[in-house]
Amino acid sequence: RTAEDRRMTLVELAALIQGVTPSHLSEIENGNNEPSLELAVRISAKTGIDVSQFVGRRKMKASAI
Repeated sequence: RTAEDRRMTLVELAALIQGVTPSHLSEIENGNNEPSLELAVRISAKTGIDVSQFVGRRKMKASAI
């Protein structure tokens, strides 16, 4: 079963992945931040979510002109 299947919380996931906080995982989940490749691989290993799901998801920030 993957973490998604178990509905793992961000707190639980952060406890399984050293060096990451629940708030950082939340930013990644919401598309406000992209993980490093290393972190994406570690998240993938714990959740079963394909690494490609973490690439290019960052929301475009509107720039002030």
